[in-house]
Amino acid sequence: MRYGILFLLGTVALALEIAAQSVDVVRPEDQQKARRAVVKKQEKRAKQTSIIEFRGDQTFKENELRVALKEEITTIEDFGLSPARADDLAFFLEVFYRKHGYAKVDVHYVIESGARLRLNIDEGPRFLLSQVIFDGNAHEPADKLFEYIVGPTRERYSRMEKRLPFVASDLEEGTHLVERFYVAEGFLNAVVDPPRDKFLADSSDVEVVVPIHEGRQY
Repeated sequence: MRYGILFLLGTVALALEIAAQSVDVVRPEDQQKARRAVVKKQEKRAKQTSIIEFRGDQTFKENELRVALKEEITTIEDFGLSPARADDLAFFLEVFYRKHGYAKVDVHYVIESGARLRLNIDEGPRFLLSQVIFDGNAHEPADKLFEYIVGPTRERYSRMEKRLPFVASDLEEGTHLVERFYVAEGFLNAVVDPPRDKFLADSSDVEVVVPIHEGRQY
């Protein structure tokens, strides 16, 4: 009986070892390579498809827009054109423009015969960040806080860029970074309010005020 149990345990151990060897473990670098291949294929299809037409695009080349919208365009190619998918495409095109400072961009779509989609773009002016005023930062210097709040925008632009575009969503994300910085410095109850932007008259400059409630430092 004893030898039977030992034999059984040995058989189970051997089976587990064989099973472990037969399982394909995908390495992270292989996953990244596969993902890059998918993205490259999507970009190629987005550039070549004729079902999408852009009108009013003056700042960016058409292929830049197609690459930025590759997932939405290939989805339309694969599953067909519908008002909902056309609306998604127009929405993400506006997001792309706003990420580059075109805060008042307006995109309308028209579904034409033959399952074709026309995107009419009114780019509007490109707005630049004039200055960021921190209201309530008694213990932390404004220049340090500035680097945190423009961090999300800075990721897309060189530090040599003297003027950064005004990107509302980036600044909102930046306020969370400022708040986390305060907490790391011991201001556990610090609160950073959403930024308030002011478009200056007859100008492409935008001034931003960020209210800060530092609280007590522990």
